[in-house]
Amino acid sequence: MLLRLFGLQTTEVSSTAAVSGAPQSEPAASETTPASPDLSWQWQLPARQLAQFNQWMLGPHLGAPSPYTERAVLAALDRVLHSELSGSQLIPRVPSVLPQLLKSLRNEKVTAGDLAQQIAKDVVLVAELMAEVNSSCFQGTQKINSLDKAVQLLGLNGLRMLIARNAFRPLIQAQTGHLTNALAPIIWEYTEKTAQACRILALQRGLDEFTAFLAGLLRHVGLIIALRTIDQTGVTRQLPASARFQQNLMEQALLLSVHVGRQWQFPDTVLEAVLHADANKDHAPDVNTLSHCISQAQQLTQVYLLQRAEIVTTAEIEKMFAEMPQLLECCTGLSARMDIA
Repeated sequence: MLLRLFGLQTTEVSSTAAVSGAPQSEPAASETTPASPDLSWQWQLPARQLAQFNQWMLGPHLGAPSPYTERAVLAALDRVLHSELSGSQLIPRVPSVLPQLLKSLRNEKVTAGDLAQQIAKDVVLVAELMAEVNSSCFQGTQKINSLDKAVQLLGLNGLRMLIARNAFRPLIQAQTGHLTNALAPIIWEYTEKTAQACRILALQRGLDEFTAFLAGLLRHVGLIIALRTIDQTGVTRQLPASARFQQNLMEQALLLSVHVGRQWQFPDTVLEAVLHADANKDHAPDVNTLSHCISQAQQLTQVYLLQRAEIVTTAEIEKMFAEMPQLLECCTGLSARMDIA
């Protein structure tokens, strides 16, 4: 069973727990709100598509269950978790300029000139920024060579997204073993698209878009660190295909994600949302929370990736979201280049 590997829900949400609180059998005469928002809030990825996604992503990298391998891997992960990550090369420290920039971006009085001076201290970030503003998505006819102009053109939201993505990139680039080399690029794309979906859903639901974007980026980075840890043990080149091991792996990976966020001084709201994104197993989800946004965003990303792999058709997706236009908009929006302006 792979249903727990990415922390996904397997328990059906009770159909009697309507988010609106209004009994469906006794609709009020004055009620004009359509049912589609409730359907959207209650939506969960069907088990068939979930199994297809797990097989597509991990199938080639699963091996036979092995009690010895499982014990060795989980012990290694436990050591990382209890080391307080001091001096660990598994989690590259975010460059000092990035937390400063994130703090400045929360200051309403900050100017483009102030931001440009801070960005200038990080040559990699300068290169990323200039490449972004001179890309085709801005449809510019004249190349931008000024850092001040680049900051003004990208805007505060664009800078936030750019800086956040840049902070996570070292985690993906430092690939050091068979499983990490094979899976980290796939998981990173999954992560980036989940962050994009989180942002779209947050905008639809009146939540803070940047907080949602950060939460989506953070959700699965712990899994990449876990894969790097497994590679370093040298005991296996495949993930044991036992349900118990996969559940334990995901639990450890989630804690690693939260550790990364805490080490990089992410807001507590982000850490809490990531930690509880898949906790709605025995009751209807609280749709006004960021955690529910993350949970649905990762599932919508899975649908999108299945469509791109030609495992799920466009017609199937349109049928799946026939009465949920907001979720359809989010899913189809992932095919576009990330809109950070």
